Amino acid sequence: MTNKPIPLLHSLRFRLIASVVTIEIIMLSILVWNNISIIHKTHTDRLRDTATSMLQQIANTSGRHMVAVDYATLEDYLSNILNYRELSYIIIVDRDNRPVIALGTTQPETRPEIDLHPKLVKDGLFDVAEDIKVANQFMGRVLMGFSLSLMDDAIHKSRSRGITIALIEITLTIIVTVLLGLGLTRRLSLLSNAAAEVEAGNYSVTIPTENDDEISKTATAFNRMVAEVDSRTQQLKEAEAQSRILLAENRQLIHTSLEVQEEERKHLARELHDELGQCLTAIQADAELIRDISHGRDKKIETSAVAIMNVSSRVYDVVHSMMHRLRPNILDNLGLVEALKDEIDAWQSRNTDTTCDLKYSGDLSRLDDRTNISLYRIIQECLTNISKHASARNVHIELSEVNENILLTIKDDGTGFDIHSPGRGLGLIGMRERVTSLQGKMEIETTPGTGFSITISAPLINKI
Repeated sequence: MTNKPIPLLHSLRFRLIASVVTIEIIMLSILVWNNISIIHKTHTDRLRDTATSMLQQIANTSGRHMVAVDYATLEDYLSNILNYRELSYIIIVDRDNRPVIALGTTQPETRPEIDLHPKLVKDGLFDVAEDIKVANQFMGRVLMGFSLSLMDDAIHKSRSRGITIALIEITLTIIVTVLLGLGLTRRLSLLSNAAAEVEAGNYSVTIPTENDDEISKTATAFNRMVAEVDSRTQQLKEAEAQSRILLAENRQLIHTSLEVQEEERKHLARELHDELGQCLTAIQADAELIRDISHGRDKKIETSAVAIMNVSSRVYDVVHSMMHRLRPNILDNLGLVEALKDEIDAWQSRNTDTTCDLKYSGDLSRLDDRTNISLYRIIQECLTNISKHASARNVHIELSEVNENILLTIKDDGTGFDIHSPGRGLGLIGMRERVTSLQGKMEIETTPGTGFSITISAPLINKI
């Protein structure tokens, strides 16, 4: 009796191969689609963040030049920025919406609609705008356009690579599945053991090929696959190392930006104190002299002099408040502890329902300027958040220097919050970057209803 051939659709080998290939195609398709979505989102978010950062920087710089009516310097500055590969045009308009500077491909008469996100762009240009303000006074607007061609090209290349890799994976899967379905022998146990080794992360394992048969071919294919996985694993590690380098560079850029910001604040505070403060003092003295001379002689002049004294005193208070927000003078003159006392007293006067106490110990006079201002800004940010969101009754701040380390702890008994909830974390990110710049560590403990606690430790490596 002869065996009838098994129909193709009833063949176990065919069903095994067909099932595995079908599953592989579905999974790789999902993976490719997901990777493409992630790549697209990453590129669009990166372009949006870049546009926002450049826009804010240009708006701040343009405001200073527009106040000084120095459009030539401003145009040179913008011409250098226009060299950025993705930037197509920059337009500066004044408060009457008239163009004063126009660089790039878009004419001043053409005002494209402002786009909310690169993924919503339909004309190939991501158009953004930002108001130019100086001392809360509207000076004009900055209009910028970013070409999406480079981003679209990168996304297209990534999509092509993903599809190619998926096809390679499908091809390898078909080959391996066919070889596995040709028969079972004792050497299948070697394959099973080798697969277990690979699963455990050992990519150096190989299967001996004893004969030129189906199992040997399977072993050969398996060895090639492991080598490919090992190669790709090494590539992934290299990519991760490169990502860490880029992350470190970005973090260094943030730290430098914070230092430049603090230096600029310090310079502005000094300018306000030296220039405007002296002028207000002179006005006050002249007004007092006029008041004294006109006393009993001319009531109108005396009244006007008193009014000038009151106005100049009010302006001086405003300027003093601005100088304190920019850079507390007491921080440079008397040190961190006295500056914190002054800040806490001022905060306490605005938040009378909350009690805030400060404890400090150790030799804090050895802290360098960067450590002083970083700790001061962190405490200032925490107090601001507590007054806005925490509804706390008690706040405890403890600062100490122990064994060449700076320890800062801030606790409150407020409402707490979910640290992973949307809309949270921007202030915390800024604090974390300041701590990182000090080579320190930051730990946060908070949940809704349990208050807030932050602990910061940093080595005392920079001494005056």
